[in-house]
Amino acid sequence: MKEIAQKTIVNQSVSKSIANYKRMGIDVDILEMDQDFILVKIKQSRLINGFVLNKKQLIGRAKEIFEPTGLGIKVIPVVYSLDVENITPNWIVEKMNEFGLKRSDIISHLAYDKSQLSLYLSGERGMTKSVRASFYWYFKVFELNRDFRE
Repeated sequence: MKEIAQKTIVNQSVSKSIANYKRMGIDVDILEMDQDFILVKIKQSRLINGFVLNKKQLIGRAKEIFEPTGLGIKVIPVVYSLDVENITPNWIVEKMNEFGLKRSDIISHLAYDKSQLSLYLSGERGMTKSVRASFYWYFKVFELNRDFRE
């Protein structure tokens, strides 16, 4: 009876940890499990506070969750991958307004020339994934600085 109670406590602890990580943008899925072994996929699906985890950090978190089970653990880590499809000229203008930035700020901070930025913002020139990513991380810095100061 005592062994069953301990297993219940461990299962509740694991479930609670998985739920906590989900709130923090980290999804934990049990792919396989038997009496000796567990296969877990852990994925950073969202950024909270701009903190990006690497594979080693994700593996460490998964091991922390399942260590109390006493099972052997195999972890499949999936690092955060930025979806740049939502980075549009309108999104950029909204972020500029949100942070009180002018075109001249972006030109000097990101080393774009004036005509290049105008073409991006008008939609006349398509943005590559790397250009979209540069805008995302540029505005993420302003967001984190604002949040840090508040």
